[in-house]
Amino acid sequence: MKIKEVTDEHILFDNGNTITFEHDRDCCECNYADFGTLTKNNVNYGFNFNEELIFEFIDGMGFRFGSKDSNDVIHWIFIACYSDQNGYYSNDIDILYNGNQVLNGICEEHIY
Repeated sequence: MKIKEVTDEHILFDNGNTITFEHDRDCCECNYADFGTLTKNNVNYGFNFNEELIFEFIDGMGFRFGSKDSNDVIHWIFIACYSDQNGYYSNDIDILYNGNQVLNGICEEHIY
């Protein structure tokens, strides 16, 4: 499956599978995965991923997803995750694959 569309809300693959994010907001924070940085110029954008995606969270930075090729080499794409807030609220985020949570991690805080 190849990446078909990227928006601020999701990554859509050509077979209909999606990667999205979710955060139960406390009040005044905005926690999000920055899908908008993923463009056709990114490494591995055009890779033919298999449906068995691998996900890893890098706390304080974001997450990466990928899949193995025929030589068992994993082709990764990194997505940064941010938390815009005043430092009082939660900075966690859930990453969903086809609506099912696959990761939970801590976003990079941007204090305003």
